[in-house]
Amino acid sequence: MLQHSREIDGHRGTSDRQWTAEWQAVDRRLREYARHRAALDAAELFDLVRAEQLKIYFLCGYVTIYEYMERVLGYRPHTAHERMRVARSLATLPETTAALARGELTYSAVRELTRVATAETEADWLAASRGLVANQIERLVAGHEAGDRPDDPTHPDLRPRVVRIELPPEVYALWRQARTVVATERGSEISDADFVETICRGAIAPGSGADGPAHQIAYSQCPDCRRATQNGAGREIDVAAEAFERASCDARVLGSLDATSPERATTTVTPRLREHVFARDHHRCTVPGCRSARNLEVHHIIEQSCGGGHDITNLSVLCTGHHTAIHNGLLMMAGKAPYDIRFRWVYGPPLPAGLTPAAREAMIRQRIEEIVAGGYSEPTPVPGMRRPSWETEPIDSDAAASVPS
Repeated sequence: MLQHSREIDGHRGTSDRQWTAEWQAVDRRLREYARHRAALDAAELFDLVRAEQLKIYFLCGYVTIYEYMERVLGYRPHTAHERMRVARSLATLPETTAALARGELTYSAVRELTRVATAETEADWLAASRGLVANQIERLVAGHEAGDRPDDPTHPDLRPRVVRIELPPEVYALWRQARTVVATERGSEISDADFVETICRGAIAPGSGADGPAHQIAYSQCPDCRRATQNGAGREIDVAAEAFERASCDARVLGSLDATSPERATTTVTPRLREHVFARDHHRCTVPGCRSARNLEVHHIIEQSCGGGHDITNLSVLCTGHHTAIHNGLLMMAGKAPYDIRFRWVYGPPLPAGLTPAAREAMIRQRIEEIVAGGYSEPTPVPGMRRPSWETEPIDSDAAASVPS
C-alpha cells in the first residue's frame, strides 16, 4: 500500500509539472501575439497615412480612404475614421509610434494618448502612462486637450455622449409610443435627450416630485471655476454649471464630503414650502401649453445665483424639460408667482456652456434687443400652438391649462 501511494504521488507530481509548463507556454504565446499585434498596428497605421498620401483609394476605384478601408480592409465606418485619426496623429509622434511597434503600448492606449499628445508634450504623456492599462490612460487624458501636459488642470468634458441601442420591433414600437406620450405632456416636440431624461428620472425616482427634492447634491463644484460633476453609477461625470444650478433649485444638500463628520442635511426648499407651491400650481408645470404632471421640480424665478430668495412668489413648478430650457438660456421666465408670470422663448443658437449667470442673462437680453430692433414680430398663434407668444402679457397658471392640445 505504501508503494502504491508513492506511485500516486509521483503521477501527481508529473501532472502538476505538465500543467505548469502548459499554462506558462500558453501565457508566453499570448504575450507574443500581443506584441505582434501591436507591431502590425504600427505598421498598418504608417501605411494608412502613406495610402492616403498616394491616393491609393482613388486608384482602386473608391471615393475616399474611408470607403477603401470599409470595403477592402473590412473596417466599420466609425472604426475607419478613428484609425485614420490615430494614424495621422502618429505621424508627428515618433516615440509613441516606436513604443507601439515594440509592443510596449497597445493600440487602445495609443488611441487615447493621441487625443492629447503633441510633439512637444509626447515625452511627458509617455512617462505618465508608463505601466498603465488602456482604461487608466483613458482616465488620465480625460479633461485634457491637445497640447496639455499630464499635470495641467483639466477641463470639464461636456461633449455629448453617443449611445447606440438595438431594439426588437415590439420594444421599438413601445419606444415610439412612450415618446409620443412624453411629447404630448410637454406640449411641444422633444429631443432625444429630453425623452431619455424623462424615462430615466421616472425609473430612478417615480412620482411627480411633490414628495421630496428631485436632486441630492454632494457639493462637488469648484467655487472659483464653477466646475461641477455628477455621479453616474460610481463614475464622476463632468456636467455644465447650468445643470448644477438647475439641480440646486430643488435639492437635498448633503454638505461637503470632505468634512471630518457628516454635516446636517438641508433642503433648498423646505418640505412645507414645497407642499404649498405644488398645491398652488396644481401639481403641473406652469409653462403655458405644458400639461406635464410628472418629473416636476421647483424653480426660482429669480435664480439663486442672481440673488433670488426662497419667497413663495419667487417659486414655481416646472417640468424637467422647461426647467432645463430656462437654465440653458433658451426660455426666459420673469414676474411673481402665481399670476404674474411671463415667459419668452429666446431664439438663436444655443448659448455656450459654462457662462456665469450674469453673462448668460446679458447675452439673452442682447439677443432680444437685436430681434426687437430688427422689427421681428411673433406670428399670430394658431389653434394648437403650444409655444407662448412673444408678447409679455401676464399669464395665469390656471388659464394655461386651457391652451388647446
